[in-house]
Amino acid sequence: MKKILLSVLVVFAAVAGLSAQTADEVINKYITAIGGADKWSKILSLKVEGQIEVQGLAIPFTMQAVHMKGMRVDAEFQGNKIIDITTPTKGWSQNPLMGKSSLEAITAEELKSKLDELDVQDEFVNYKEKGSTVEFLGKEEEEGTSYNKVKLTTKNGNEKTYYFDLVTNLIYKEETTTKQQGQEVKASVKYLDYKTLENGIKMAFKSDMGMMMMVTNKVTINPTIDETIFSGN
Repeated sequence: MKKILLSVLVVFAAVAGLSAQTADEVINKYITAIGGADKWSKILSLKVEGQIEVQGLAIPFTMQAVHMKGMRVDAEFQGNKIIDITTPTKGWSQNPLMGKSSLEAITAEELKSKLDELDVQDEFVNYKEKGSTVEFLGKEEEEGTSYNKVKLTTKNGNEKTYYFDLVTNLIYKEETTTKQQGQEVKASVKYLDYKTLENGIKMAFKSDMGMMMMVTNKVTINPTIDETIFSGN
């Protein structure tokens, strides 16, 4: 019985090792395609300017982030200021269109789902050191194109499934399931229009979320950011 059990364990260990190895192969090709881990590891702050396109409207936004310290998004729609702030311990949001006329603290559950966004160096760069795990889910075809599927589980417990293009090695789609106000919310984002920036890294300049499209117009790498903007005051 012990020998049989040992054999079974060896088989499962081999399968698990194969999954991790295959996932790492996909991830390594992706990291190379977006410019390499060395260049991404040197990004300590980021500023993104663009617009959200929804129902024929274009809502301008500015995102400012300091790696693992804070992220703030500012937008304005019809005179209404929309603000979203995330830090490792707290988060706030203001959206008059949703009944929030001033900054209000978000719930612990909402904060947990947003913590991964504080990583401006791409989640797959040095993912092991960040406490994340990966699993290769095989290949899947969508609209005539085959993709490698990899599941990423972050140290915060957030699970995401990524689809990697077999030709470009870039991420085509991301699927997530998060909890908001006690309800599970599924989301899917397609990453399009990849461009190479001045420091050699590559980023998607369009994020198709189905009902809306986020379009990036300008990216500033390592800008000086006053961290008091993350205070929630």
